[in-house]
Amino acid sequence: MLEELQYALGTLLFYESPHRVAKTLTRMAEVWGAERQVCLARELTKRYEEFIRGTLAECLEHLEQFPPQGEYCIIAEGASAAEATAAAAGWWEPMSLGEHVEHYEQRGSERKDALKLVAVDRGLSKRDVYNALLER
Repeated sequence: MLEELQYALGTLLFYESPHRVAKTLTRMAEVWGAERQVCLARELTKRYEEFIRGTLAECLEHLEQFPPQGEYCIIAEGASAAEATAAAAGWWEPMSLGEHVEHYEQRGSERKDALKLVAVDRGLSKRDVYNALLER
């Protein structure tokens, strides 16, 4: 699930138990990088409400020094527009034309619509995509 959210532009909110908060932050650091900014909000609306702000790495260090107690809300920074654009631009590059068309067909597109989508992704005309697939 975290992989799917890696390039989400908006702020992300997660609710975690004290037993899992460190594991969740560790996994986020593995998938998103340890420099992603987060805020750990502990015991919201209660007497001992606490906020820890910093990178994923810094928040993990804090949890090592001060063991988690109470429920946590993790507020994570979304990806920058440049990161999201770069990721969206080339997701299909390792695919062949046929695999790319198949990808859209598996998601419910008709063949004709899948050819159009592939053409848009790759900056080609629909005719070029169609002819390239006929030559295989």
